[in-house]
Amino acid sequence: MRLYGKEPLCEILEKTCLQKRLSHAVLLSGKSGVGKKLLAKYIAELILCENNACGECPCCKNIESDTHPDVVFVKQACGGKYYMDPFREILKNAVVLPNNGSCKVYVFEDCDTMLPVHCNALLKLIEEPAAHLRFVFTCVNTALVPETIMSRVTKYEVPDPTVGDCERYLTDIGTESSKAKELSETFSGNIGECVNYLNGGEAKIVESARKIASALSSRDAYSALAELSAVSGRSDFYRVLDHLANVFRDAIAIKYGQTAEYFDKASAEKIAENFSDMEITRMSDAVFEISSNEIYNINAALSAAYFISGIGS
Repeated sequence: MRLYGKEPLCEILEKTCLQKRLSHAVLLSGKSGVGKKLLAKYIAELILCENNACGECPCCKNIESDTHPDVVFVKQACGGKYYMDPFREILKNAVVLPNNGSCKVYVFEDCDTMLPVHCNALLKLIEEPAAHLRFVFTCVNTALVPETIMSRVTKYEVPDPTVGDCERYLTDIGTESSKAKELSETFSGNIGECVNYLNGGEAKIVESARKIASALSSRDAYSALAELSAVSGRSDFYRVLDHLANVFRDAIAIKYGQTAEYFDKASAEKIAENFSDMEITRMSDAVFEISSNEIYNINAALSAAYFISGIGS
């Protein structure tokens, strides 16, 4: 298994595992798309493979293909969300001994989206684990992970891949070199976002963000609001805001003589030219404020209007 840009962290995990000091419960934190799930699989390989995560044996190949009976991705097994009934069933089965290996590895993806009832159900299992149980948690925002979980895990921060790491990955999976370079720069090295785009999941969102950034760069608040309001689905709405935040970041960088890095360099340059530092910062702060309130289920249309309200037409 090749983990692009994760070599230093992999060395730490490998050494810790060889010395039998790897915690029974590990938390991997990092942005969406940086490779937390892949790293969780690597940890499972370190635990279960007899040849130290060789990547070639049936054990490793089964882990990589999600078919190993002793590696359970809990959120996936619950139907993509943490529902209590299947969650209880999974925890009940945790006491059953492993099928093939010495341990069972339970992976709790996006544990920062768990409800308190899920976390409370886990506490005894994590605090007094059976000898055959290991746990890997992943999250984006550690501030949303209850202290009752945080105090029982060893935390590792997953580094962002560089643009070069991302480009190498994309070419290795067969992406044409010029497209790999373009996508790597567009998504600032985020491998997950690039793969999502190639699979058709991000192209529409990027195009919406481009149109909004273009309208904003001309101070066309009406067109920007119309385009932002037309984004369907809360998840897509916040993804568009993520892209806009990066355009504003580039605009500020340009203001201070640095180079734009993100996908819409032309709009970033025009925003830098047509808006003051304070205005760009205000737009960026508005995006951050709206995004940070996502968990409170605030109406997307009202959020769009609030964001656009500070921009002159």
